[in-house]
Amino acid sequence: MKVEIESIVCNWADKIPHILIRVINAITISSSKEELRTAISKIAEETELDKYFVYGYGAHHFWLTHRRLSNGEPKEHRLLKVEF
Repeated sequence: MKVEIESIVCNWADKIPHILIRVINAITISSSKEELRTAISKIAEETELDKYFVYGYGAHHFWLTHRRLSNGEPKEHRLLKVEF
């Protein structure tokens, strides 16, 4: 899998670096789209991933971006993209 960091990390909460490291580790050890989906689901259950980030899947990629703290909407630019 190929990872591209596309934007800066906004560290406006102490939990963000910990969550982001878990996501990056999951990307690194996943060998398929299905493994990554499972790992991201587990991270979402165990952390506040959905509070600070928005993410999704395309046919051949995974993307992640920050949420705006003011209204919970996704920021304009992706934080990272992973190609399968």
